[in-house]
Amino acid sequence: MPRSQTRLKQGSSIPLTWLSQGMLNTSLLLRHESIRSGRVPEALNLLLNERISPNQVQAGFPAFNDPDKQLCEAASDDYLRCLLAKAIGEVYRSITPKYRNEAARKQFFGQLVGVAEACHLTKTNDCRTALHSSSEQGTVLAMVQAEADRLIQARIDLSSEYASKLNSARVEFRSSIRMLEGIVGVRWQDSERFQRTLTLRSFFPPGLYEDEQTWRWGSQWYPEDGVLNINPPILFLDTFRRGVLAREAAILLSPRILDGMQHAPRVLCEQSEYLAYKLFERKNEKELWSHARHGLRKSTRPGGQDLLDFFQYYEMLVGESLYQEVWGRLKEFGNAALTVADYYIIFNTLAARPVVQKFDDNEMRLLNLLAKRPDVRSGEAGRALGISIPTAMKIIRDLSKKAGLLFTIIVDMRKLGLVEYLLLLNTAKQAEVITMFNRIPYCRQIFRTYGSYDCFCVFDIPYENSNFLRNLLDLMKDRGLVTHYKLLELEHDFQSVNFDRYDAVLGRWSVHWDTWGIDLRERISGKKTLTAENSGQGEKFQFDKLDLQILSRLHTDCRTPFSSLGRTLGVSGAYIGKKVDRMLRENVFRYAIWPLKIGAEDWGIVVLSCTRQIASIFAEQLSKLPAWRGGLVRGDVNGLLSIVWAPSGELKQLFKAIDDRLIKTGSAQAPCLNSVGEWIIARWLPVEPYPSDLSGDKGTWVFDEKKYLSLASSRA
Repeated sequence: MPRSQTRLKQGSSIPLTWLSQGMLNTSLLLRHESIRSGRVPEALNLLLNERISPNQVQAGFPAFNDPDKQLCEAASDDYLRCLLAKAIGEVYRSITPKYRNEAARKQFFGQLVGVAEACHLTKTNDCRTALHSSSEQGTVLAMVQAEADRLIQARIDLSSEYASKLNSARVEFRSSIRMLEGIVGVRWQDSERFQRTLTLRSFFPPGLYEDEQTWRWGSQWYPEDGVLNINPPILFLDTFRRGVLAREAAILLSPRILDGMQHAPRVLCEQSEYLAYKLFERKNEKELWSHARHGLRKSTRPGGQDLLDFFQYYEMLVGESLYQEVWGRLKEFGNAALTVADYYIIFNTLAARPVVQKFDDNEMRLLNLLAKRPDVRSGEAGRALGISIPTAMKIIRDLSKKAGLLFTIIVDMRKLGLVEYLLLLNTAKQAEVITMFNRIPYCRQIFRTYGSYDCFCVFDIPYENSNFLRNLLDLMKDRGLVTHYKLLELEHDFQSVNFDRYDAVLGRWSVHWDTWGIDLRERISGKKTLTAENSGQGEKFQFDKLDLQILSRLHTDCRTPFSSLGRTLGVSGAYIGKKVDRMLRENVFRYAIWPLKIGAEDWGIVVLSCTRQIASIFAEQLSKLPAWRGGLVRGDVNGLLSIVWAPSGELKQLFKAIDDRLIKTGSAQAPCLNSVGEWIIARWLPVEPYPSDLSGDKGTWVFDEKKYLSLASSRA
């Protein structure tokens, strides 16, 4: 029976047909000789390895002497799943403390979730492949098998434990409601989904099976009856149970306006699963849930960690009041038809508010050190600051959150056989353009801008396809998607983060724009040029797919230990170190930080049409400001493009100084002086399109130009 057709009567007991479909008939199974003789591992193999039907699972047991054989088969399969869930929980409890290495522990959690997934899902073939694709996965599976066998030999009776777990679940659910009320700022009694009677139960709904597409795994909510059902196996997995209960509590406290959005179930569930993540106090439970929360749903698995990063990113920018403010904003919408884009705009609007940060002496010294050496290790930082290593680690961790530091790398794309293109454009149908660019894996970044252009995009295109973007843009103009654009090719990049003009006493930036502008004028008169930071651009680097995977992970966090990278990528940390050293020697990349919460949250994009000499002098002058990123460009504009971090509220002063000292004096032209708004797309190189079966490092990027062009031509 589909979930939508299943009804319960208020105050009634669970119907007998539901009991027969899988409530724990422990006495029936434990009386049978096949259980006492320990033949469950045989059925376990049938269940996990073959992914067969409940009737076939029963083949692992001798026939029951019961007139209702189908009932026995269903009961045996349901009971087996509960027993396996308990076995998985016991393996987690006993093995986790043995993992001192964080990367190894996370790997173990991923494998354990894979086994749990195979036990939980009833209609999938992918689990079998995943379980047997790794020898280590097989080790975890063997642990679960051994634990299940031990439980059977001990003649474990799940009946009493089932009742105890259900009572614990009811207490945990009430606790989750109370804690979440403080996070979202809404009491359950005042919630739009409030129901006076709400009952927590646990049963196997007839005819309802979960698979990889199930968006709300582990539970069902029957609003007409006020019944929240937790699938019985979930009861025996403590971390899963607490996470699912907290997720359901978060959903119940969410505004109803979210229900009407496109893709509402997924958005609502992912947000609620993150709120559940916040409630876990123990680090190990947080890590396990971070795997489990997306492990059982195929649609969100690839972006599982990215989703955590998304919400943590906005919490870092807004603070602990984020959800109270989001819930308050949603209430202001009234009965408006909310879109997913509207919802994310709320996050971006809150994050765009200026902040006032104050840094003490140790923090300022560390910020200056990290600006010059983003990869500096805690031991070296401790020695430089005269503090202990644990203290240095804590300061770096706390300061990274306080200042919104993103530790990343800047890669010379030419070394990888790619040309970096910077695109300014005005769109007639911005949403369609963004959607189309998002489907091209070689589009790395998209910013919404305000001024003479409404979008700024970054593309990395293989040498062999150098005409692609121009052809695509002209086609988009013909189709009425784009009105005009400027396409620039990056020849040399610059980057700088500088805290010299931050006044730690006052807790603000002291950029004197009048003297900054005069200094710019004087330097142009003196014709002083800037020495390039990395002059090694040009010749292609001989690389393989592992190099790309390393770069991709360093781009996410360049401070990740090599040992952790090695475990993730399946090689030794020493081998990762050799790879990284070689790429550094060849000037393939350099380390960098991006500060997002330092009181300089106004971003401006400045494009100058000028001589290389003027561009170099201007780049040197920009390096005296809080932060900037840009480069020498050619194409529709020959000169310099830069994104500049200006102290909050002072972007107009930057533009005025440029206009007074460069534009009006005739030293340069400014095709673009824009403010930068939302960061819509931020990803790195398309590692997957690069072939993994390289022979002699002669692989080429897989670039389906015809397919990408068809994205524009197919639109009216």
